[in-house]
Amino acid sequence: MIHPNNNKKALGATGVSRLNSCESKLRFMMESAKILSKKVDFRTWLLEKAKLTVPSLADWCAIDVLNEHGDLERIAVIHQDQKMTDYLFEFEKRFPTTEKNSSDLYAVIRTGEAQFVPAVTDETIRQGARSPEHLEAMQRLGLKSLMIIPIFARGKVLGALTLGYAESGRVYTRDDFEFFREFCNDLGIVLDNGRLDDEISKRDKAKDIFLASLSHELRNPLAPIKSSLELLKLRETTTDVREELESIEHQFDHLTKLLGDLLDVTRFTQAKIEIVPHTVELRKLVERSLKASDALLRTSDITLHFTYPSTPLPVWADDTRLEQAITNLMSNAAKFTPSGGSIWVDVSKERENAIIKVRDNGEGIDPDDLPNIFEMYYQGHNGNNTSGLGIGLLLVQKIVELHRGTIVASSDGRGKGSEFVIKLPITDIFSFASESSSHGIAGSMRQRVLIVDDNVQAADSLVKLLNKLGGHAEALYSGEEALAHKTLSDFDIIILDIGMPHMDGYKVVQTLRARGVAIPIIALTGYGLREDKQKALDAGFTTHLTKPVGIKELSDAFREVLPQTVVRV
Repeated sequence: MIHPNNNKKALGATGVSRLNSCESKLRFMMESAKILSKKVDFRTWLLEKAKLTVPSLADWCAIDVLNEHGDLERIAVIHQDQKMTDYLFEFEKRFPTTEKNSSDLYAVIRTGEAQFVPAVTDETIRQGARSPEHLEAMQRLGLKSLMIIPIFARGKVLGALTLGYAESGRVYTRDDFEFFREFCNDLGIVLDNGRLDDEISKRDKAKDIFLASLSHELRNPLAPIKSSLELLKLRETTTDVREELESIEHQFDHLTKLLGDLLDVTRFTQAKIEIVPHTVELRKLVERSLKASDALLRTSDITLHFTYPSTPLPVWADDTRLEQAITNLMSNAAKFTPSGGSIWVDVSKERENAIIKVRDNGEGIDPDDLPNIFEMYYQGHNGNNTSGLGIGLLLVQKIVELHRGTIVASSDGRGKGSEFVIKLPITDIFSFASESSSHGIAGSMRQRVLIVDDNVQAADSLVKLLNKLGGHAEALYSGEEALAHKTLSDFDIIILDIGMPHMDGYKVVQTLRARGVAIPIIALTGYGLREDKQKALDAGFTTHLTKPVGIKELSDAFREVLPQTVVRV
């Protein structure tokens, strides 16, 4: 009978060696599996896995992968002796991994056939050397046993794992070779998935840059259109002209909203949007949202029915975002409700939740579409050609979820209307934020304003609008002109475009602040994300406006930077 504690002695030298090897491989696989749980890039994954092989399963290890250009890139090189690790890096510099200097490695990559050399002899090294210097360097590595194993994924060679025994005197067996061939299958999955993640990240970044640029480029031509519309609205016009202006303004606002939704939904899906909540009285918030839909409902000849409770319903919300969600629901309902139809909006309380129901008697939702309507770009199968990007409902869902709420859609089928129900938790905090009024029109602006924008039409339109409101505005068309102006102190406010050629707004405001110019400087730009606004403040701007701007936006900004300003808009 063999005592458990004497197992290794009873096995003999060969048995002990095999047992130790099995234990090392088991530990290796367990530790290797743990690495996959770490949220790191695939290069770090591969490096950590290479480290696990030394010293238990190799004296040194290297991992090379093919990059996007088809060249080999050494991701990891590990040796149990730090001095030898340094030497391996030196070796790589002197004899780079090229097809000429690394023929064995490239042969494995090219053919997909592993190389297994259980015993590396002096003759083997001499045959692989390309020069006396290369031979001397190879001999210093002291290789005794070597494996070069291709890393496969989806039938393609992605790289190779090189393992060597040297000063330890150990040699690799056929079992070792088969073990690491299996391990390279795991490496292939890690490498392939890592590259796919990298590609997705690159595309996401490129998409974000594209959308930001698109926003900027589209907002630039929208800016003078908005100013011209505001100017036309201030003039005495006939009823027919006013109706046409309302129609143009409605379509302009719709275009601006689509642009904003497109940018917002990308941010929401990447969890880059934060809300700034406070206590909001839900009925008033819904009323504001419905008012924003007045023109759309009148144009479409749709009747609105609005019911609400007699007692306040306080919710903890970012009123701007929640209004955006309700406005999107109204826009969606109006889109699919025919002329002469109706929309019902009901605000109520249900236990500890506030409920908002938006129901219409329009086209309804096909049962096959219901599970998918909150997906990005989903348009449904009803063949409706109304405008839209298919992202409005997704945006509503994301906003509601940020408020710890839910939204559910229902419909009895095609032609039977649809209903959307938002459920939000009621808060017990009743200190409602004060609401600033910015309605009506009064030309009581008396400030001197300098507009600096390389878009001449946008600058001139804004000057005309401000002067029509009673201000004294002038325009310059470059940062250099602004810095050369001799009497900047005569102005009360500077409105400065950021995206100008030669010298952008950041450089201009920093120079002005360095010169001691202390008057308010408002950033005007097509870039309107949260980080863009923070960047403007950090550069020295007083506040930030996103194009296009109208009277309300100007009024709010002036009131913010000049608290004593009387501007009713």
